[in-house]
Amino acid sequence: MISARIENLPALTAALRGYGSQIPFAVSVALTSSAHAVNRSIQAEMRSDIAGGPTPYTLRAFAVTPATKQTQQAIVGLKTAPSGGTPYEQAIGHLFRGGVRRFKRLEGWLEQMGILPSGQQVVPGSRAPLDRRGNVKLAEVKEMVGILAASRRGLRNLRSYRRAGRSKEQKAVGFFVVRPGDPAASHLAPGIWRRIDSAAGSTIEQWFVFASPGRYSQQFDLEKIADESVARTFPAAFKAALDKAIATARS
Repeated sequence: MISARIENLPALTAALRGYGSQIPFAVSVALTSSAHAVNRSIQAEMRSDIAGGPTPYTLRAFAVTPATKQTQQAIVGLKTAPSGGTPYEQAIGHLFRGGVRRFKRLEGWLEQMGILPSGQQVVPGSRAPLDRRGNVKLAEVKEMVGILAASRRGLRNLRSYRRAGRSKEQKAVGFFVVRPGDPAASHLAPGIWRRIDSAAGSTIEQWFVFASPGRYSQQFDLEKIADESVARTFPAAFKAALDKAIATARS
């Protein structure tokens, strides 16, 4: 959470004696305007520094709580949880505070299903289909989850079928899990693998690797971003809000 407030408001009020109650109103309007500017500055930093660009989910991460005449404080903070999505603090909080990335919804589901060892996370494997941001493509993840869920229910159809390539040859796509210490697959790294079967033979691809949580360094200094943004925007925003308040009061 980032907060921006004006210290010594009584001294400011005294210095502008004669404008009465317009000053607290102007301050609250300017603080709110500056908080929105801070939010835009954070978005600009993320667009500049996140490889492949931030997702729309990430750009919507922060919300502004406006200032009032009573609080004289505007707050820019991570939203609690988007509808049906991973909470922002859990998914991207490590970008702003450093430390360990918290577990994502996919990891929670995999652990609940007995696929992911407790305390471990998943990272994309060498053959995972990534989007331009470095994330495994959502449609592919959904297919994987559907097939793995079916296997846990003991269903027989654990593969999807498609025609691919120039020859439109039919291929069967399935997934299997290699857990740490599995003697039957000791030559494979622990994780989730995709198997493709066709008339030409069978191939396997590493999609997700099981790994211990890694530590991240702070990528974005929110206080620094906020201080610089408020210094740029507040004076002009306050003057404009005060001018408007005075003009309205005189009319």
